[in-house]
Amino acid sequence: MSRKFTAGKLAGMIFCGLALICTVVLIFMSGYYSGQMRTINKFLTAVERNDFNSYKTCFSKADAEDLTEADIEAARHIADVLEDTEDFRADASFKGREDLGDGRYSVTFDVVVYNDSEKETLKDVSRVLVREGGKWKIETRL
Repeated sequence: MSRKFTAGKLAGMIFCGLALICTVVLIFMSGYYSGQMRTINKFLTAVERNDFNSYKTCFSKADAEDLTEADIEAARHIADVLEDTEDFRADASFKGREDLGDGRYSVTFDVVVYNDSEKETLKDVSRVLVREGGKWKIETRL
């Protein structure tokens, strides 16, 4: 038996093939870049919880070696926009990224800092991120 390919079947196969290729590319790109915001969210969660070990994992190995408890305390000052700075939460929303070259990206985002009674937004916060061991890490050295 021989298969007959009509113009409609051929067009359908081409469309499905292109759709599959586009889907794979979009999934890869989404996973690659969404990891940057996962790192930022992990950083903010560590700051909220005052968890120094989790805080250090957000940074490149070279930078993490130089971090101290004073660094996480300094990062906790994002809550200073609130009157009650004891218990706060922080959420980041992606704004954009800029390719700095050499696998480095400047990621810009807004941070909403809030507690039970207040809410403030810090606009256009930027961090430089690099890939290290397949994961995005915050870079502090320039």
